[in-house]
Amino acid sequence: MNATEVIDGRTARRNRNRDAVLDALIDLARLGDDEPSVERIAEHAGVSYRSVYRYFDDRTELMLAAISRVMGEAWLILDIERIGEGTLDDRIARFITTRLAAYRQLAPLTRHAMRRSVTEPAVLAEFDNVRTYLQGQLEEQFAPELALVDPADRELVVAALDVMFQFEALEFLSRYETMTDDAMTGVLTRHVHAHLDAAHLATS
Repeated sequence: MNATEVIDGRTARRNRNRDAVLDALIDLARLGDDEPSVERIAEHAGVSYRSVYRYFDDRTELMLAAISRVMGEAWLILDIERIGEGTLDDRIARFITTRLAAYRQLAPLTRHAMRRSVTEPAVLAEFDNVRTYLQGQLEEQFAPELALVDPADRELVVAALDVMFQFEALEFLSRYETMTDDAMTGVLTRHVHAHLDAAHLATS
């Protein structure tokens, strides 16, 4: 075995172990451990405690890498087919289906990340980027109705719509109101109609 093969082997092993640490954090979150210790992550990944800090400088870097990993999978779920097209009822249904699927996929790690965001600006910044993207998606999906809203009120209507699709709102409906996806769909459908129908009537 030559030196190049040795280096390549070490790099491959390092990448496998790094991936194992990320998978362990994501796995533990999905199993209900919202704040796993580094020791627990290392044990679940099958690596040593010290190894975790060979692959990541600190917990913030680990958290950001895990978010990036999960979001890489989630962007496809968040994609809305034919965005902005179709009847209002059709667009509402597709929007809600997409957001609930994303919530189910992202909720475990999001709970952990939200705790980290309180003290770690880099994690908070990642949250802000995702929220900005999702609000833009909402505006594009309901652009025909929002175009009818008085410009002075448009920002308020968007905020009123957007707030019910925030992670915290979906978490409340799911975990504290113990609603099924069907029940959440009913609540969210009524919410969107209430604001868009009211905006439409105001311009009639």
